[in-house]
Amino acid sequence: MRAAQLIAALATCRLRPVLGRACLGLILAASVLPGQHAEENPFSTSDDLAEGRRLYRTNCGVCHGMEGRSGRGARLAVREHRHGNSDAELFRIIQNGIPGTEMPGLWLDEDSVWKIILVVREFEKDAGVACAAEPGDPAAGKELYFGAGGCRACHTIGQEGGRIGPDLSYIGFNYSRNQLRIALRDPSRDVGPRYRTVQVAGSHGMSQGVLLNEDAYSVHLMEHSGRLRSFLKDEVDSVRKPGGTLMPAYGHFNSAEMDDILAFLCTLRGPEAEQEVPE
Repeated sequence: MRAAQLIAALATCRLRPVLGRACLGLILAASVLPGQHAEENPFSTSDDLAEGRRLYRTNCGVCHGMEGRSGRGARLAVREHRHGNSDAELFRIIQNGIPGTEMPGLWLDEDSVWKIILVVREFEKDAGVACAAEPGDPAAGKELYFGAGGCRACHTIGQEGGRIGPDLSYIGFNYSRNQLRIALRDPSRDVGPRYRTVQVAGSHGMSQGVLLNEDAYSVHLMEHSGRLRSFLKDEVDSVRKPGGTLMPAYGHFNSAEMDDILAFLCTLRGPEAEQEVPE
């Protein structure tokens, strides 16, 4: 059990003794959260790996792909991970998630987290190139991105661009070339919850954007322009979630244009790589 969480739970109980069972629930919940008692993976056998694969399929495969190469989540079949590479760092990522992303923390016991890391290490052995910048011309792709493609209206690279779509600063680090091709040609095939379309109709007309937050009484969204809107549900006619994304399909790109913009996107691996993109 993590000491800080236990202390917080006990403090709540002291301040609000009338909560009784609720306080007991807080303490029990804190007690089952996984801890980290080692800096290196204590598991290594084939049986441990087999159990790790089962846990990975259940908890991780939907987002990262069963082989760590596809899905909404970051590609795991890489030799260097963006948020940490040591056993201890990977443990904390799986346990706590990554703030500001769709990566949640997993409520698993410590042994289970370590066994999942064995699977990630297996992916690394046959990683290959995550996102190849060839064929294509990254400089021409950059012109398409900032010009005819209209991508920066919705996406951010570094500090520049819109906020309604995912940040692309590290897109070449996290996704394969084929994943990016599919996302451009069929963007609604696999959309994360943060980027699904929501429509609110009422006396104001129709507002459409991505869902930021919703509860029993209100709904909050961001429109294509980046404008934030909030509505009380009893004051609107309907709240619809048609699914899919606001992003248009780029099937009109010819093969050379598609190669160029993919080449550019594959070079986006953070601030350092962005500076190396040809002008």
